[in-house]
Amino acid sequence: MRALPTSLPFLAFFLATVCASFAAAAPARKSAASSPAEQPLLPTPFRDVIDRGVANGGFRGVAIGIIDGKRHGTFYFGHRDGPASPPPDGDSRFEIGAVTEVFVGLLLAQAAIDGTVRLQDRISARLAPGFPFADPALAQATLEELQTQKAGLPARPANLFPATVDDPYSDYATEDLLAFLALRSKADVTSASPPAYSILSVGLLGNLLSRAYAAPLPEVLTARMLAPLGMAHTGFDDAQLLPGHVRGDVAPHWHYGVLGAAAGLRSTLPDLMEFMQRNLTPGDSPLRAALLLARQARAPNDADHFGLGWKVREVASTDATWPLIWRASETAGFATFVGFRTDKQRAIVLLGNATEDLADLGMAWLSEMPPPASPHGYTAPIRPDLASYTGLYKLNSGAELVVRKGDGGLSVQVPGGWPQALRAVDKDVFASDGAALALTFIRNVDAITGLVLRFGDENVSAQRLSERAPQLSRARMPISRGSLAQFAGDYRIGADNWLRILVNADDLIVQPTLGERVALFSFAKDRFADARGEIELAAHRDAKGDIDRLTIDLAGVQHDVLPLRPKTSATP
Repeated sequence: MRALPTSLPFLAFFLATVCASFAAAAPARKSAASSPAEQPLLPTPFRDVIDRGVANGGFRGVAIGIIDGKRHGTFYFGHRDGPASPPPDGDSRFEIGAVTEVFVGLLLAQAAIDGTVRLQDRISARLAPGFPFADPALAQATLEELQTQKAGLPARPANLFPATVDDPYSDYATEDLLAFLALRSKADVTSASPPAYSILSVGLLGNLLSRAYAAPLPEVLTARMLAPLGMAHTGFDDAQLLPGHVRGDVAPHWHYGVLGAAAGLRSTLPDLMEFMQRNLTPGDSPLRAALLLARQARAPNDADHFGLGWKVREVASTDATWPLIWRASETAGFATFVGFRTDKQRAIVLLGNATEDLADLGMAWLSEMPPPASPHGYTAPIRPDLASYTGLYKLNSGAELVVRKGDGGLSVQVPGGWPQALRAVDKDVFASDGAALALTFIRNVDAITGLVLRFGDENVSAQRLSERAPQLSRARMPISRGSLAQFAGDYRIGADNWLRILVNADDLIVQPTLGERVALFSFAKDRFADARGEIELAAHRDAKGDIDRLTIDLAGVQHDVLPLRPKTSATP
């Protein structure tokens, strides 16, 4: 569940206005065999999809657990890491991402049953009396609305300024979360489009539940949910956690700080199989009432309804309909699917340590439909000559974009957008980590002559104008640290996109929401730029000479940068 880079809202606006050797698959291991007279628990077409995905590098290691009535089976495919490594096993732990919300929803259900909270409790009632919400409407959102993604919160907190984008949430702390609630104004809400999914929503819920129980969330979740469910190998630590993979490369493990309720759990196949069985047959479990309450359909969500952590889809069953209960996740290096239907007493768990969707496979098995195609896959890591792609390109609309060499890949910048890092994913194809943005370069014999920019469902072609990226040469102007300190603080660029400015030696350090830190040097009074010519910052002063706002220029398009209150004066 990797969050989109901060430049993408600008890019979406921009586009709206201008328009090899294959790794051999290790044989699958299974723990239960089917009788020859019975349908196999994992039919051959499904097995073939996994085998092909492992062979072409789309999948890395895959663990599958199946319950069909009284029959149980577990199956392990592929490799834990490199092609010489063994398949995962019952001790292997996977990051389960948004499936964490299922267990937080169960905790919320149990808390409502035992009277610790009410589903309709307002956020304001679970914080200190008089907490200064900048947006009164947010204070009135309920715990149920947080769980069901109906609280109107953005996809991620605008004050997410990570020390490293390789693990962007790890140092996001309680004080950061509270500061966001106190600073996110009504203007942010009215000018922002409702997100499809917010990691912030359930992350905040987890913080409120930990307050209700007066203990850290990992302790509460372990004592009240995981231990009673018999899930001794599920938690927030990294013990036995497999390496994750994105497009064939090893991906850094993510940790979610105070937002861990949204995506922080790691688990094993046996633990999740135990959980699936408890959902199919709650029996006399002490969590029986919570298990049943959590799966009740509440808020509509496209083809499904949200329960408390679960998604609920009505499917045909004989001459009636029946709920199919499920949840899926893709994070930075892992994919998960869990689902069950009690009418057929069937459940499936799919775990993968690569960012390749498993939901379609799980839904097909539960719905008794043919499986989807295998993933496209990835060959050996691509190491292209990056310099052959750089330069200035002109879109069909007349607007221009710039492609530069980055750290291990390319960066692309469109007018009004932040530079966006791209990695090679195929010959002449580069994409962002979330795959929301991609460039496909066009060749005439051996020379690059143009490209196709893809953002979401939009495709825009561009002609190459120059092999060199434009760059203004500016001389550094000395400036005192005291003068630089005037700029330090947090600012609002647009709806849920903020900017942090820090001071480091003779430079300003600017960092957009969920972005990299960039050094800016002074080249004129109240004017700053980076060494690559991608960003320019200018100050505007009031009659007293105090800075009242900034302007940031991103590839020729300017945005007002308004200070938040209170301003910070932190240093890197």
